Parts: sequence; C-alpha cells; structure tokens
Amino acid sequence: MTTARHMTHWPLVVAVLAASCDGALPGPCEDGSCGQQGSWRKTFQSTVSRRIDVLFVVDDTPAMAPYAGALAAGFADMAAALETLPQASPASLHVGVVGAGRCGQSTRGAACGIAAGEQFLRAEWCETVTNFSGALTDALACVGDLGSTNCAPAQPLAAAVDALATPPRPGWEGFLRPDAYLMVVVIAAGDDASAQPPIDVARFIKGSKADPSQVVASVIVPRSCAAGDPVRLSEFVNQFGANGLLLDLCAGQFAPALQRLTDNISVSLQPPCLRDVRDTDLDTPGLQPDCTFEDHLRTADGTWTTAILPSCDSAAPPCWRLTPIGQGCDGYGIDIQRATDWCGEAGTNITIECLACANANDPACVVAR
Repeated sequence: MTTARHMTHWPLVVAVLAASCDGALPGPCEDGSCGQQGSWRKTFQSTVSRRIDVLFVVDDTPAMAPYAGALAAGFADMAAALETLPQASPASLHVGVVGAGRCGQSTRGAACGIAAGEQFLRAEWCETVTNFSGALTDALACVGDLGSTNCAPAQPLAAAVDALATPPRPGWEGFLRPDAYLMVVVIAAGDDASAQPPIDVARFIKGSKADPSQVVASVIVPRSCAAGDPVRLSEFVNQFGANGLLLDLCAGQFAPALQRLTDNISVSLQPPCLRDVRDTDLDTPGLQPDCTFEDHLRTADGTWTTAILPSCDSAAPPCWRLTPIGQGCDGYGIDIQRATDWCGEAGTNITIECLACANANDPACVVAR
C-alpha cells in the first residue's frame, strides 16, 4: 500500500467559510472527516494452462494383432475424452503416435492428411488452428492405425525416448511446448524389450519439463486376458507416482488412461479476496470502487498484449466487476466478463490497481455488503 494521503474537500470548506465568517474555523480535514486513502497494485493469474502434448507409443508388432479391435475402439474412446476434458473450452492439443517395433518407429502423418512436414496432430486455439481436416476422433483413429507387422520384440520405452529427444527428429519440431502438460501413453501387447533401465527412461521424460509434475504417464497392457506381468512397464509407470496409471488392455476402456491428466488440469482458480477497497460513494448502495484493470493477454501467434478493461457498469464485455464472494472472504472477488468469441486457451494475467483505505476504521473502507 502506498503512503496514505489526505483528500481535501475544498467545496465543503468554502461553504463553511461563507456561513461562519465571525468565528474561528478549523483547517481543512483537521477533524479527520476527509479520511485517509492509498492504493495497492496486484497481479493475478486468471487462467490455467490448457496446453497438452500427448505421445502415444503403440506396439505395432505381430503380438498386437489379437488386440486390433480393442486398439481401434480405445483410440476413439481416448479421442472423445480429450475433446471433453473438464474445461470451459477445448484444450490446445498436440497428439503424436509412434510405433514401438524395433525396425523403425512408423508414423502415418502423410497417410492421414496431416499438413506436409508434420508428423503429429495439432488442434490449437479452440480448434480453430489445425493441421488436419475433419474431426479429431477420425484423425487420431487414422494415425493410430499402425498395424502389426513391425519387427518384434516391441521396445516402447526406447521409442518414447527417441520421439522426445532433443533436437527433435524431422516432422516433430514444435511437438513439445515448454508451458504444456506432457502425457505419455504406452499401449503394448507385452512387456518392454528396450535396453534402457525403466527408471532412466522415466527420469528422461520427466526432465523434459522444468516442473516434473506437468508430466503424466499411463501404460495399457493385457492383464486379465494374458499370462505374465509387464515388469519393466510397471516399473516405468510407477516412477511417476500419483501421475502414473497402469490399465488393463483386456478391459477395452482406454479413456481412464487420461485420468491423471484430468486430475492435473481440473484446477479451479479461486477469485482473490480483495480487501480494503475504498468506496468512493457511500450514499450509493453497494461498492463504488476506483480501480484500473490491465488485461495481459497471450494471442494466437504467441505474442502478449496489454489493454485496459472497462467496468461492466459502463461497457460491454470484455469488462470487470467486483462482487462479494463470502466463504471466508470479507472483501470482494473479481468477475471478468469475456466476449463471446473468447478462447480459453489465451493465457491471461490481470493487474489491478485500486483506491484503498489506509485506515481500516474509515467508514469508506467497509467489508463486502
């Protein structure tokens, strides 16, 4: 809070002088009637990251042939789940699929109509920027149809490392975004046959983010309909703790593989509790604040812009208002109204500067009402 300053009500003082010229008068505001005020300035994050990079590593060896039907249905299941993540608008998705056979990591970018030069699906800015035609569910089903003719044994962990390596291989430039969640989904008919220790692979994948909690992993392997335990893949997914999930391929339900991702991005930003906001007009019901809202907005091309938002009392959205929120807050919460074409992918911070009370006992510094 800045240093308190007195406000002088000169019209009031002049009126008193005119009426009482024959007596001694106090100086302006000496009786404390003017109160004290200051201001404060704070920045709040108003949106969470909606960017998600998903890498599917699929067993495309002959061992996967008995599960071809389950795999096709599972990809449709997961595509639908990605489109209905618990958010106000579609997530910004990068989705790549690579094979796990040892004769090469096959991809189907060209066969599935992905824009030339890219090997993964992009559905960004509320799905208004894409590199494929048609629905995401159809596109993902297409790139996931790798067949089962690659050389055995499957090496999904080695394939994951290669797909996420730096520098990226051709067609994968830009797949990993620094501010996006990363999810790795391994789908295999048996255990991994890679040379790398699973703990090292997990460490490498988590190291692709400055914050390892942004990395989640799921492994889908036969359990109830096949003998043997996928020891290496189980060890791999266990390295992610609560961000790891082991599922049964035989169950035929793949959408739960995204549960850990759902848990991470289902963040509800609570409105901050703004206290000591000065009421500039005590005679008018409700709070009459004097605030400036700066909207710091990331646009579709990645640049940031800053604009001043008006009050919703004087302008149409985008605009702001302060409302009582209760639940342990004796102040006010921020309500930002967005235009109808607003895309929730836009990263947004709000900087607020409000006229505030320097003295909590000032009548103008009341709690929410």
